Amino acid sequence: MNQLHAKATALENALAPIFEKLPHLPKEARDTLVVIAPWLALVFGALGLFAVLSALSTLPMLLSMPFAMAAMGGSWYMPMLLAMLICGVSAVLDLLAFKPLSAHKKTGWNLLFYGTLLSVLSSIINMVFGFGGFTGLIGAVIGFWLLFEVRGHYSA
Repeated sequence: MNQLHAKATALENALAPIFEKLPHLPKEARDTLVVIAPWLALVFGALGLFAVLSALSTLPMLLSMPFAMAAMGGSWYMPMLLAMLICGVSAVLDLLAFKPLSAHKKTGWNLLFYGTLLSVLSSIINMVFGFGGFTGLIGAVIGFWLLFEVRGHYSA
């Protein structure tokens, strides 16, 4: 686990200079974002879990329809499950970030960073298997930008 954390920290340190060059939000907007970040993480984490559970509840129905398997070539099941699992883990990370974000701890910021990394992975899986387009990646870039805008507000 420490090796994974070290790699994520290295990626964070590599991305930081890139996002430092981008336009910045006004200080008041960054301060407001820090105040509402725990609540956004809580809401989006809950919505993410609800979405994953809702999607998982439809899989048995889809699998029981032979024409659905034939139309999709049968190769869609495992990548879809993997993408949903990744989204579920990302949602749990959002929920876990609530308390440390409320205390302005870097741990909360890290959890959101890891969740955004997982969102990128899920978006790539979706794109490769034809479940989605670039919108997930665009959302992740915006998410990273917002995260790096408030990174300095969180301490270890």
